[in-house]
Amino acid sequence: MNNLSLTKSELETMLKAFGFVSIGIFVLYGGYNFDVIQRDGLSALWRYASTALFIAGLLLTYFTTRGWKVKWIARMMGRPVLHGIWSGTLTSDYVTDGQSATKIPIVFVIRQTYLTLSLQSFTERQEGESKLEALIHNAKTDARRLTYLFELRRPYVPGSKLTSGAGDLKLQNSNMVLKGLYWTDSPTHGNITLHRVSTEVAGVESFDDALRKFPQIGLMSPSNSQRRAMGLTA
Repeated sequence: MNNLSLTKSELETMLKAFGFVSIGIFVLYGGYNFDVIQRDGLSALWRYASTALFIAGLLLTYFTTRGWKVKWIARMMGRPVLHGIWSGTLTSDYVTDGQSATKIPIVFVIRQTYLTLSLQSFTERQEGESKLEALIHNAKTDARRLTYLFELRRPYVPGSKLTSGAGDLKLQNSNMVLKGLYWTDSPTHGNITLHRVSTEVAGVESFDDALRKFPQIGLMSPSNSQRRAMGLTA
């Protein structure tokens, strides 16, 4: 189950909106069928109240999963749409055999509703997933950042341990670029720069999947010597 990524005020606003919409539907529906209410009394009121809650629930479900992603609605709500495929480069301070690791391609798969947010990361040899996520808005500067805690694993290396870490990425260029820092308990740290590739996430469950669907990601792949320096090949 995903964690809620709303602030307290955002959740309260959404619940208030749900209440107002429910009452509005009940008043309109009940007013249109006022003669039935006069005849059946409380049983009719209960039916119309239940119907109003059901319709409001359907509208809320549509809004939180799809409707809020409409550009003008997202702007009005002040909640950036990150849902989609992001690709770019990771620059690490990891050093092996006296050589600094260079930039390597990385793909983020971000799944987002109005209520929840999760991300997966893929490189050629590592997979990661977020455990805790937050969208932070600085009202003074209007800057927005994606912060998250994550775990990394190397599925192709038997017995490899999980690596934990954190990331802090700032949204730039009209929400088309994510750029910032990450840290792990390896310990390593570095920079990540990502560009939005697609708003669809279906069918991308690995780095190879992303490469097949979006060949331009492979243009940033390191050379064989760089792969060896980074431990990507034997």
